[in-house]
Amino acid sequence: MTEILNRMDENVFEIVIFGDDTILNKDVEEWPVVDALIAFHSGGYPLAKAEKYVELRKPFVLNDLAEQRTLMDRRKVYDRLESAGIDVPRHVYMSRDGYISTGSQGGDGSIPELVEYDDHIEINGVAIYKPFVEKPVNAEDHEIHIYYPTSAGGGYKKLFRKVGNRSSEFYPDINEVRREGSFIYEDFLETQGTDVKMYTVGPDYGHAEARKSPTLDGSVVRNPDGKELRFPVIPSLREKEIARRIVLVFKQYVCGFDLLRVEEGDSKLVPFCCDVNGFSFVKSSRKYYDDCAQLISEYVIAAIKPRSVPIFSALNPLMKTTANYYPETPKRATNFLRDTSGGTAHFRHPQLVGAGVDQEALSQASLPETGASPIRSVDLPSTLADGAPPVRDMSDQLSIEFGASRSRCPSVSSSVGENSTGQMSQLMGREKSGTHQEELRCVIAVIRHGDRTPKQKLKSKVKYPEILDFFHKYSSKSSRKDLKVKGKGPLSEFLDTINRIITGREKAGQKRMDPEMYKLHHMRDILVKWKFEGLNRKLQMKPQEWETILDEKKNVAKEVCTKVLLILKWGGNLTKLGEKQAITLGERLRKELYPDAPGGGILRLHSTFRHDLKIRTSDEGRVMKTAAAFAKGMLQLEGDLPPIVVSLVHKDSMHMLDPSGNKVVKQMLDKCKERIHVNLPRDYDFKEGSMIMRETAVGPSSLISLHTALKQIRNPRKVLHEIHEIIGELLTQLDEMLGSMGSHDEYGGEGHHEEEVISGIKLYKGETLLELTERWRLLYTKLYDEEKDEFDLTRIPDVHDNVRFDMLHNPRLGLTSTLSKLYNKAKLMADATVPQEYGVTIDERRRIAEKMCYPLLDKIKGDLTIAKTEDQVDVRYMLDLNHAADLQVNTLGRRVRTRLYFTSESHLHTLLNVLRFPSAKGKPSLLSKRGKKHVNEAPEFCYLTQVIIRLFENRAKDEDDPRRFRVEIMFSPGAAATPLHTSELLRDRDSGRFNTSPLQVISKENITCQELEDYFGEAIALGRDGENCDDRKEMINTLEKEHIENSINRDNNNLQNALSGIFAKVSNDAKRCL
Repeated sequence: MTEILNRMDENVFEIVIFGDDTILNKDVEEWPVVDALIAFHSGGYPLAKAEKYVELRKPFVLNDLAEQRTLMDRRKVYDRLESAGIDVPRHVYMSRDGYISTGSQGGDGSIPELVEYDDHIEINGVAIYKPFVEKPVNAEDHEIHIYYPTSAGGGYKKLFRKVGNRSSEFYPDINEVRREGSFIYEDFLETQGTDVKMYTVGPDYGHAEARKSPTLDGSVVRNPDGKELRFPVIPSLREKEIARRIVLVFKQYVCGFDLLRVEEGDSKLVPFCCDVNGFSFVKSSRKYYDDCAQLISEYVIAAIKPRSVPIFSALNPLMKTTANYYPETPKRATNFLRDTSGGTAHFRHPQLVGAGVDQEALSQASLPETGASPIRSVDLPSTLADGAPPVRDMSDQLSIEFGASRSRCPSVSSSVGENSTGQMSQLMGREKSGTHQEELRCVIAVIRHGDRTPKQKLKSKVKYPEILDFFHKYSSKSSRKDLKVKGKGPLSEFLDTINRIITGREKAGQKRMDPEMYKLHHMRDILVKWKFEGLNRKLQMKPQEWETILDEKKNVAKEVCTKVLLILKWGGNLTKLGEKQAITLGERLRKELYPDAPGGGILRLHSTFRHDLKIRTSDEGRVMKTAAAFAKGMLQLEGDLPPIVVSLVHKDSMHMLDPSGNKVVKQMLDKCKERIHVNLPRDYDFKEGSMIMRETAVGPSSLISLHTALKQIRNPRKVLHEIHEIIGELLTQLDEMLGSMGSHDEYGGEGHHEEEVISGIKLYKGETLLELTERWRLLYTKLYDEEKDEFDLTRIPDVHDNVRFDMLHNPRLGLTSTLSKLYNKAKLMADATVPQEYGVTIDERRRIAEKMCYPLLDKIKGDLTIAKTEDQVDVRYMLDLNHAADLQVNTLGRRVRTRLYFTSESHLHTLLNVLRFPSAKGKPSLLSKRGKKHVNEAPEFCYLTQVIIRLFENRAKDEDDPRRFRVEIMFSPGAAATPLHTSELLRDRDSGRFNTSPLQVISKENITCQELEDYFGEAIALGRDGENCDDRKEMINTLEKEHIENSINRDNNNLQNALSGIFAKVSNDAKRCL
């Protein structure tokens, strides 16, 4: 405030500051008499005395005092914003004070009913889903809570006024809302961790600043002067209209408010107003101080001596191109504009007095140029009732053309922005001069999730009446539909049901080791293992048998389920090791992928809103948390993952990163698994066999890693038997450990803490020794069917995952020798098996890859297109160069776009298959020979495998030259280090276990972006072609034909092997006879 008052002309204004003693201790009759009053409410300010003074002296008031009372209740603010057609977050009021809304909430003053569920609340039937925001209705209460869904880990974050360098704290174990007081509950809007504060000086001037949102990690970033780091950004036309309406409807000439910029659809940016603060100023902006002082001066003079100033300037008018957007009828077209620059008018205050300013001094003041305007912004309607349309119906473009009238303030930054074309050119970095001809424009990364716990499931077919009652209670009207249970309440109730069944059966004399009771106890152990929070358990109930009974109440027949298949799933969660590896990878790629400029590199770009970052994931918890951990490392964030998940990670809803639900892909993958089952598990030494035999088993010889693994395996059937035998040996050792603990009762149910004491073994995340043993017992049973003498090769990846997990996370088991033997065998079999799940032949791999991957390829192709032309398309947060002198930013035009896609292993296999194997025969791959060899030699695409695409622009090339944009493709097989840490001490000392394999460039040199787009375009077209039924049938039939042909070849080979064996035996017998 001092900066602004010091800039007001002392020859025109006499500044009188009342002081605390006058305001608090003296009667209003003793207050100084002034012509104009600037008064604003804050903690302890006697607003009632100020209102009494205005009534007594009738000065001109800059900000209406009565309306400042409106700003004290957040509900009244939202109601007023809605009446003005300004978007606010979807919300509901929990009013315990009898408040009746004048907006969309309505009500009759009665206390609403609040019902709380795991992931949402309902207030009078209106559901608000987590993440949601809980705001006290009292605007002076700044303790705002954000509640997170179980999919992100749960908990809540408390926001508060900045204390030191903190603005929020996270509480992971509290999930229940507050029950005392009145609150607004509203949707949490995702803004990529950024919010915007906008400051008005009248209806036609607005200054917008972006900052890191306190919802992200709660760490306040400050400049060298100790002020929170904020950067001026260009507001959109919608945001300017919001500013105009807020000034008018709240009668606050100088006003600050908070905006959330939300992306709806692919590109539509909609601003939501989430708070109106009232009287507030920008900090540390010389240009703003100059403009604000001039505008307040003009406004006050025009109000007190209106004839002296017929029109005044309004620097950078807020509505330079105000839409003539106020149609006579709602159906009238609203897409034409009328220029109103230079035509700012003032409010006609009903209580103006015309005394106190010297006419001579006024005539000598530096007055602005005048110019008539056809429409004044204050004359335009500002509420829906007056005919104003909703703000979201207006244009959403940024206002990058500045007002014709230049600033007359003696500011260093005044000259900036005189040429809007030159400013745009500077902003987008299009100048051809400079020390670097080539500049990084875009980074696109596809990354596999991090290290996880084994995925497990328990199945049991039951007819217990208690479980059937539970099923009918929670199932839909149809008793034939599957039931999925995830919520805390239903899972707790199911646990109670299991406990009742166990208690009843035990009283009836049923023994614990009875197969059904054993499964019930195991199921109970899993249900009580963790708190009912987070995505750690899922219960499915599939009806199996039904019967028709008479409903005695309704006297009608109805069908009921009499037998269900229980499926309890758990595991698959990101481990602490996986989290740390993802953080480390984010830190490393931040340094490797982006220029490490003296000004601070990508962190500097991100903090100054020149880094356009978006993160997309599949809907699996481990994938979302991997993305959050990576972002934490990349952006140097602090704190827990749930707030980062909700603020930065966008869950894909179009199956772009998750193949589940695609029936064609599933059928194709199933056919591949059948072929693996036929071709691979042979009793034959492939190292000594022919190349034809090896290619039949694992595909063409160019797939180096598969052939290397097969040669090391030699005889797959023999190795499978060895794996099965080692698991049996492991089970014997585990059973002995369990036996040494006494009876089964000692380790059942909730007693796993006692088990740890008895056995001296501490397992990862509280897994009991019984659970670990059952995990291996299930694999042992499923891997080999003794009756059929068949191996299930789909279990090999599970064996590999489990043995790697136990070696990494359970080194205290004391079974390192057995686990090491098993790991070496299982790793080789997995290396020969997993890649074939996505195709055996080259054609098959390509077809599956195109079908599974084309939505992701389409998105990447679009990212590259936008990155080349983002000056026209993507300017979500564009720095306002009018404030360049205060920005302390050297390269204002530098912008980098980053798109991160986190997914599962399947998408890494298929994406790399697309890159390796072109769609058109004879067309070269985009990968170099060395790059192909590097990918082909990778034995597995482990956790955190990365495929990176970087786009560079050579500004020395003409804009229509394809060589202006080149791409570089990089690859890393992820966290591929062998988990052979034999002791926890050695493991903790090995910081290298957090690392991933280094990135290698695999593309050819100087590939143009257009070449990559065309290459992807062909794959996308072929992937889409199979969408109709005929194409699907043809694709599946082709795979079946190949399957039959391979089966014939297999039979011929088996016959040949058998004959070879007979001849060899005869030959050996003959030698012995001789």
